[in-house]
Amino acid sequence: MDKNEGDFIVGGYRFATVADAETARMEEKKVDNLERHLDYRQPQNVLLVYNKALDNKVFLTPVGFSYLHKMQGEMVKWGVPADKIRPVPLYGTYSNKTENNSSIRKSIAARRPKIEYRGRFITSVLINIILVLLVAAMMAISWRSDMPNIINYRTALENQYSQWEQDLTDRENALREAQRALDSAQ
Repeated sequence: MDKNEGDFIVGGYRFATVADAETARMEEKKVDNLERHLDYRQPQNVLLVYNKALDNKVFLTPVGFSYLHKMQGEMVKWGVPADKIRPVPLYGTYSNKTENNSSIRKSIAARRPKIEYRGRFITSVLINIILVLLVAAMMAISWRSDMPNIINYRTALENQYSQWEQDLTDRENALREAQRALDSAQ
């Protein structure tokens, strides 16, 4: 036997993970503690401890489940009616058949909180409408702005160049007139 394999074995069970084996070791300690303090001759106290262990999910591994089964037998032996002893709930599945898994999936789905999708949808649509209006407003502001931007840069540049050309033409004409005035004065 591999020395690491001992890490997986607890109470005669071989666990798949070290974490599960550690959980089983903790349950063994709980079982030992209960064995020392629990008097099986007082079946009402045993029933109380048993029900508390089921309600609080104290035992989750086969080590704990076997102890709960032993408690069931002791309670029956000391006269507790069978209808007062709750069955041990198993939280795992042991079959890959779809009919077994479908009932489990249904019970899991039933435990999930129901989400109100209609309210979320309406909220999402309203937010999207507001965002579209904001984008349209930004585009309108950009279109009407005198500053060149991605929307009107071509027009703004053409206007600026035509203004420069007009200024240059005006200056050339003024210079020519001044030159003529100088030539005629001489």
